[in-house]
Amino acid sequence: MSDQAKTIEKPDHKVMRAAKILAAAEAILREGEGDLEMSQVAEKADVSVGLAYHYFGSKSGMLGAIIDAFYDRYNAVVNQYIDPDINWGVREKARLMAAVEFLYNDPMAPIILGKMAHTNQVAAVESTRHEEMIEMATRNIGSGVKRGDIGQHIDPAIAGAAITGAMRGGIMHAMGMKPRPDPAILTHQIWGMIAGALDIER
Repeated sequence: MSDQAKTIEKPDHKVMRAAKILAAAEAILREGEGDLEMSQVAEKADVSVGLAYHYFGSKSGMLGAIIDAFYDRYNAVVNQYIDPDINWGVREKARLMAAVEFLYNDPMAPIILGKMAHTNQVAAVESTRHEEMIEMATRNIGSGVKRGDIGQHIDPAIAGAAITGAMRGGIMHAMGMKPRPDPAILTHQIWGMIAGALDIER
């Protein structure tokens, strides 16, 4: 085997090392004030600083990967398949409950939506993700209008933008409360707001 072949890292090893570095970075963020240095991450992951830079390019690149991974997990929850034949309101209240439980339980949620909320890295990713959420909400509400579960007078685009922002703000506020509201109670309260905005039964 040539020296060049020996130095080529197998794809699975690369993924495992990158995951190890990200896990170390997330631990530092949870333990601290939402900030980190590449040297800290390398030490905690037991790798060289150079290797951390090799995988992520910069601290911003590493933080971006963490934030993207968080929103990928969130999207997997809120976009999960739910029987489309169920009444729109029943289905979407269940989806809201799943989103609340995810944000309550994911260890990175308080960091990304709290301590890091005003950083450039979070702002850049959130700008894109927020638009995606509004588009999804608009399509979802539009489907409810077509099915007759939501009144024809509701504009899906306006309602989607308003509900997405209000829902996010309500959940973030609840997450900062001590003690936090029970997730079922919080879901019920936010759903009341959504039902009112869409003029459907609570």
